Amino acid sequence: MRFIRPVVYSVMAIAIGAGGVLLSSKQVSGSTQPGLAILPTAYIESNEVGASFKIGGRLTEVLVKEGDTVKKGQPLARLQSAELEAKVAQAKAAVALAQGKLAEAQGATATAQAKKQQAAAGVSATEQAADQQVAQAEAAVRAAQAKVDALRNGARPEEKQQAEIQVQAAQEVYAIAEQNLGRLQALLDEGLIAQAEVDKAKVSHQEAKAKLELAEQQRNLVNQGPREEEVRAAEALLEQAQAALGLAQAGRAQILVRQGDVAAADAAIRQAQGAIQSASSGEQQAQAAQQEAETYQSYTELTAPADGVVLAQTAQEGELVGSGFPVFSIQATDAQWAKFYMTEKTLVGLKLNDTVKLKLVATGEEVVGKVTSIAAAPDFAIKKSTQASGEADVRSFGVKVELPKLPEGAVIGMTLQWIGITEG
Repeated sequence: MRFIRPVVYSVMAIAIGAGGVLLSSKQVSGSTQPGLAILPTAYIESNEVGASFKIGGRLTEVLVKEGDTVKKGQPLARLQSAELEAKVAQAKAAVALAQGKLAEAQGATATAQAKKQQAAAGVSATEQAADQQVAQAEAAVRAAQAKVDALRNGARPEEKQQAEIQVQAAQEVYAIAEQNLGRLQALLDEGLIAQAEVDKAKVSHQEAKAKLELAEQQRNLVNQGPREEEVRAAEALLEQAQAALGLAQAGRAQILVRQGDVAAADAAIRQAQGAIQSASSGEQQAQAAQQEAETYQSYTELTAPADGVVLAQTAQEGELVGSGFPVFSIQATDAQWAKFYMTEKTLVGLKLNDTVKLKLVATGEEVVGKVTSIAAAPDFAIKKSTQASGEADVRSFGVKVELPKLPEGAVIGMTLQWIGITEG
């Protein structure tokens, strides 16, 4: 038993020594072949997004299946929407009712404005008519009053004097005509003139006599004064004229009535304008309610959030799904990239927006990419330093490369190999 333990120790020492020799040989081999550096590799990646409803409900239609290619905005599934459709119809009816009230209020405003214009025109017309009627009635009263005054006061002295002068003039003309007729008659008797001359004198004599009689009659009328019936008739006309004046003055009261119509129309306009504001507010509220109902109704249709491929479906028709529950998982294809982990040495000279060459390992095809981000700090060390003097950790930095165009047949997850920065 005492010989077994030294034997075991000897075997362990031999094994440890052999391992040290092998490790030393590998380190020497790696250091003697620096040209065999391995190029970084990465995988084609893209976003995986979930498609979920904004509201909960019963799933009534599923329009795609796993493996289908979809476009952004394409309908994927629908929820039961009868209740929301009823709310939309109710909201539309409320909008129509509010619009009807608004149109009614606008019509009432137009009617009130028309009445105001009509009443204002009536005020103007009534004022003009009343002024004319009063002026005419006042003129009639003055004329009737003058006639009554003239009849009551009798003929004025100047009228009597004028009548007397006219009689005296007619008497003088008559006397001259009578003398002339007598003289001509004597001459005719003596045979000195013709009968025609006497006949002319007779005509002048008759005319002078008629004028004298007329002047005497006029003088008699002026001196006699008015008759009682003429005075009463003139007074009756005066009373009628005064009554007409009273009616014309009373007609001015219609102006106040018309002005009251204008004030009432103004009040109706203000009331109708208030109704318009109220109806307009009601319409806006109804439209907002309709928009809200239609928005909720739109939530019953699930659309693709991005271009991609359906990876998984987690709910079936007839199931109840909650708000935010991912019904589909979609691998987005609208943006692809690869993330390389570069050592400090390979990172030197690389800048943002550099165009780089890559290789699709599966087919050997060349792929062009664009550097969109370079990590500001290392992610991890790919090699730790040993106890050897002068060694340091070899750290890696993440470099994201956008892939605007992939070769046909390239799929998410395939391996890309870094080649280098393109020239020019």
